[in-house]
Amino acid sequence: MVGMSTSYPVGQAANLAGVTVRTLHHYDEIGLLTPTDRATGGYRRYGLRDLGRLRRILFYRELGFPLDEIATILADPRADAAEHLRRQHRLLSERIERLQAMAAAIEKELEAQQMGISLTPEEQFEVFGTDSPSSTRTWPRAWRSTCTTRPSPTATADR
Repeated sequence: MVGMSTSYPVGQAANLAGVTVRTLHHYDEIGLLTPTDRATGGYRRYGLRDLGRLRRILFYRELGFPLDEIATILADPRADAAEHLRRQHRLLSERIERLQAMAAAIEKELEAQQMGISLTPEEQFEVFGTDSPSSTRTWPRAWRSTCTTRPSPTATADR
């Protein structure tokens, strides 16, 4: 039974997490996720703590964080597992709220098209906010509240 094992070979850990073995190797190479143990022959083995860290990494990746920022977030000595879960829940809730607003804007535009109504440019873009291009609007709200380092806004302006 899988749940009874205290450590997992790299292939099994990758299958559990839905990632490739190469991904786990990469995380190890960059120091993001170093396995607890190595089997004879140097094969990586992942313990339950490693799998918990991998789960946190994958949540932050899903939220769009780059690996270097994930490393910084996970290195914060003040944040325990519960703090990461609270942060991830908040970030996911914010993303859901944002996606619901965008879906509503698309529904509004579809309805307007079906009725033969042309939306003004202001109405078409209101879902994106009213901040100026030089503001932090290009940054997900989650990044602004949780990260200490960010690329310059010009690096993301074309996204």
